Amino acid sequence: RFMPAPDSLLAQAQAEQAGSHNELDTRQQVLGGIATVSGTQSGFTDLNKVGEGRNTYLQLKLDRVSDSVSGQTVVDPKGYLTDLNSQIRNQAADVADIKQARLLLKSAITSNPKHAPAWIAASRLEVIAGKVSQARNLIMQGCEAVPLNEDIWLEAASIHPPEQAKKIIAQAVHHLPTKVSLWMRAAELEQEAKGKRRVLRRALELIPDSERLWKAAVELEDKDAARVLLTRAVEDGCCPLSVDLWLALARLEEYQEARKVLNNARKKVPSEPQIWFTAAKLEEANDNGQNVPKILERAMRQFADMKLKVSDDRDFWQQEAEKAEKGGYAVVAEGLIKVSADVNVLPHERRRVWEAEAEALLERGAVHCARTLYSCLLQYFNTKKKIWMAAASLEKKHGTPEALDQLLKKATTFCPKAWPLWLMGAKEKWLSGDLDGARVILGEAFKINPDNEEIWLAAVKLENDNSEIQRARTLLEKARMQAGTERVWMKSVILERDQGNMKAACELLAQAL
Repeated sequence: RFMPAPDSLLAQAQAEQAGSHNELDTRQQVLGGIATVSGTQSGFTDLNKVGEGRNTYLQLKLDRVSDSVSGQTVVDPKGYLTDLNSQIRNQAADVADIKQARLLLKSAITSNPKHAPAWIAASRLEVIAGKVSQARNLIMQGCEAVPLNEDIWLEAASIHPPEQAKKIIAQAVHHLPTKVSLWMRAAELEQEAKGKRRVLRRALELIPDSERLWKAAVELEDKDAARVLLTRAVEDGCCPLSVDLWLALARLEEYQEARKVLNNARKKVPSEPQIWFTAAKLEEANDNGQNVPKILERAMRQFADMKLKVSDDRDFWQQEAEKAEKGGYAVVAEGLIKVSADVNVLPHERRRVWEAEAEALLERGAVHCARTLYSCLLQYFNTKKKIWMAAASLEKKHGTPEALDQLLKKATTFCPKAWPLWLMGAKEKWLSGDLDGARVILGEAFKINPDNEEIWLAAVKLENDNSEIQRARTLLEKARMQAGTERVWMKSVILERDQGNMKAACELLAQAL
């Protein structure tokens, strides 16, 4: 914002730059510029000289800014003056717009003084114009004209200082004692917790069924006082249908009392899934995970009986399962997946749908949910090697060695001819340092798959890598008798060659040919 410079300062600047001054060009003069009108003089001030001095002063100021950073041009003088002209024109346009809007709003208020939005708009216009005092006067007139509109009272409070705002809100609740937003604003204006409590308690006496007021009051209290408030809040006549208040009360209670609270909540709001899910989480948190499936199955049955949409929404159940897993409730997550696995899935589509969902869950990091879906798949498709391999891969990446070992034992029971499962089990034993365990697994694999070269060669590699050459030689002899494939003979020849027994290698080669 530019303020007029004193005449003395301009005269001084003109004297310092005698004979040298800058003027705006013709285009800028036409657009308005900042030059003064010539031809008007008095005995006290020569306005022509004042205009020239003003231009000179601005030019000096621009020159100093241009050279303020190591001689670099920081501001373009011509562009600066052009922008100034534009600002002046914009300000003039804004003033005209404000005047026009003021006239329109005045007309609207005059024609319909009970129209609260017009009063609010007129007040905001004056705030924008910088006339806050006039805005306050206008909005208070509006409050008198439309005392039963809560928005106009809130607007009045927002443009007044806090102490005056308190008085305004006090008047507002006198006219509108059951408007929650006014009481909340009154509580916000109180600086101390004690004052906020007093306001909210008074509000709850008048509006006991306001969930918002109860929540605000509870947030100000410690655990014991909050429990008392919440117990009152969920009573009949207050907010017995508020799920948030029931759950908040359950979280503040001990295990047995929390169970009672959630049972009461289910009676009041039987269609709310979160109450059932919280009950399941409560059981898991208190080492009663065996109760979780019963609760979730009962919930699904009740939702289906009530024909609620949620009973057919498998995405909802999976999302809740993911949330439960992230929250540390693995048993609840597992129960949610199992109870919803067959929702909207035809029997012949189970494998395709469940495999796709398991992969998607893994990509999102819901490992236990994916594990549960694989367990569901294996209940119906326990002879499918691909599913066992996918489940084993999951356990290898995200599970424990014990879980992987148990899974592979079950896999080889249902798919005894699937040699990759045998080899995976043996390799995991070997990598964990249990060489004898690996030998036992391969020995069992030989009995069931005596002619499978992959198993024989894996056993030979195991012994050879552990410098058990004689064991490897013996295995290859048995393999040549039972499998007798080209690879078996080749491995036999290579073993003897690597040991330097060229004669034995040549004999084996001759036999093979």
